[in-house]
Amino acid sequence: MIDILQEKCDLRNRLKLLRSQSDQYHKQYTSFLIQNIVEFIHNSCATKDVIACFWPLDNEADLRPLLHQLIQCNYQVALPKTPTKGNPLSFHLWSPTVTMQEGRYKTMHPNTDIIEPNFILVPLMAFDRCGNRLGYGGGYYDRTLQQFSGINCAGVAFSYQEVTQVPTERFDFGLPVIITEQEIIYI
Repeated sequence: MIDILQEKCDLRNRLKLLRSQSDQYHKQYTSFLIQNIVEFIHNSCATKDVIACFWPLDNEADLRPLLHQLIQCNYQVALPKTPTKGNPLSFHLWSPTVTMQEGRYKTMHPNTDIIEPNFILVPLMAFDRCGNRLGYGGGYYDRTLQQFSGINCAGVAFSYQEVTQVPTERFDFGLPVIITEQEIIYI
């Protein structure tokens, strides 16, 4: 039997490589991904809700235009700050004029007070149709989603990041919805 940690590592490496070769795809289809996210948020959240998004890391979907669009639609936007390993993320209020700071693993977060989100968008390395997700391997979103159990959340990825089955462990947090540039997948 293949070790589950090795399976995750192999899948993560395969998807990192695929993502690194997909710049043109991202440029062509990010607007469709953002459109689907906005549609989902409009149908799931109230105006003034705090929507937790993420600042793009290497080869991730660049959702910065989404942040501006959400502000224009009267939502509040928060971005995560990555804490020391073993802790959940904290979310900080973002606006177009806020000062950004570099955090752990080259993440970026606003230099503002902590705010509690009403809805969390979760970046994905890979996903399957059962709502299982693969992240970067630090467990930050698993711990965060467990801390905010009951909060609305959705995974965000491009359709090419879908796999038949994501290897999971008992502490991996599944998602009720995954949003891609092609569709909104309800689990």
